[in-house]
Amino acid sequence: MDREGLSQAQDQRGQSKWPWHWLVHLLLLGIAWLALWRISALMEYAPHASIWFPPAGLSFAAFLVLRLRALPVILICSIVATVWADAMYATGLPLTEQLRGGVLFGLVHCAAYLTGAVILRRVIERSSSDGLPAIIIAFLVLAAGSALLAALLGVRTLDYAGMIDMTADTNLWLPWWIGDMAGAIVLAPLFAGLLIRNDTTMPAWLHSLQLNGTVARRLHWFGKLAVLAGLLSLVMTATARFGPTELLAFAVFFLIIPQMWITYTESALRVAVSLAVFCSLTAIWVAVFGLIEQAMVYQFAITVIAASTYFGLTVPVLTDHNRKLRQLADTDTLTGVSSRRSFFEQGRIELARARRRGQAASLCLLDLDHFKTVNDELGHSAGDQVLISVAETIRQALRANDLLGRFGGDEFMMLLTDCSADCARKKSETLSRQMARAEVPGSSRRLAATFSVVEIQPGETLEAAFERADAALLAIKRER
Repeated sequence: MDREGLSQAQDQRGQSKWPWHWLVHLLLLGIAWLALWRISALMEYAPHASIWFPPAGLSFAAFLVLRLRALPVILICSIVATVWADAMYATGLPLTEQLRGGVLFGLVHCAAYLTGAVILRRVIERSSSDGLPAIIIAFLVLAAGSALLAALLGVRTLDYAGMIDMTADTNLWLPWWIGDMAGAIVLAPLFAGLLIRNDTTMPAWLHSLQLNGTVARRLHWFGKLAVLAGLLSLVMTATARFGPTELLAFAVFFLIIPQMWITYTESALRVAVSLAVFCSLTAIWVAVFGLIEQAMVYQFAITVIAASTYFGLTVPVLTDHNRKLRQLADTDTLTGVSSRRSFFEQGRIELARARRRGQAASLCLLDLDHFKTVNDELGHSAGDQVLISVAETIRQALRANDLLGRFGGDEFMMLLTDCSADCARKKSETLSRQMARAEVPGSSRRLAATFSVVEIQPGETLEAAFERADAALLAIKRER
């Protein structure tokens, strides 16, 4: 079999495996959804109202990453959950009515979260990493909006199907909405981070946020989780022990401090996991201690702390962006030496340090000879290689406390501290000999450069010394 035939056979085998690959993933998605629904049912403090509703987060994340592929699974799970809930509440409805209510509930649940996920995905695809704060705002608004739509339509759907009686509790939509919103806001980023690993259609910068985590400093992370869990347990135990009042319940908001500690020091995935642990433990303690009257306080605490955490994630990202921008501003991108602005900024510091120590300081300028000819005859790529080679040659000859910068197309400058004019001239002569031994890439021509050296006078600024050195360099070039 030739290579083309072998390649086609491999493609066909890959395509035959593709549906099974996705069937397994979708089956796991369905199992996870139903498991989360059953867990949330155990945390209910009122009929159809849980402290938080984790399936909402999984639905939002699945539609965000898998898009319409997740629709059949979420719809089927919604139907199963509706029938299962009807059996738990023993309404006595016929199976056909249960299925009808399940289908209607599944449709409104999927429509609500699919709409929000589709809009958020478009926002993400059109954004760069600089737009992360806007993406977080969009996520919070869309997650809250999707949860509100799911709650309003869900309540009316179940009332229409005869599974609940809205006249008995007209405000059922409110705890439903807050529970769904808490689940969506807290867990959607975590589930999306787990699902996004195999999604190559998402922007590359989104993968770079360490959504898949890191194994570094795992014990430190576990320690931080233990601190967060311990403080939460202490606060809720004290609330239950000294009287379950709303005033004491509000103490849980102070736990945003250890949560932000994790946010600023760990990867995005670990932050999402810590939120999930915090919210799960909160729901467990509410059930264990019977803090039903304060349930909505804890729901709001979960939502507020989660929202603050996600905004906190933008701080390390923006800090990293600023560091990279600073590096771009301070460094010549071709040669890696200091830019002109950075050279003078750092040079003033080094000059002041040398004067405090009573040391001499010299400024040396270098201009490559016939560099324009190299570009014209051999091309700009050859010219770039020359600049890189010259920068490396100079860098190796300088001491750790010397500064090297590029201030023009083929011009470099060196600040030599603890070095008189004679010292600087000797160093420039050494550099000239070293450069003369190197050839221009693609040519037998040798590298050559013109140097000018000035010793910086007491009280003279670095800029003034540069002007003297530049004038001297220009005079030398004219004499040739």
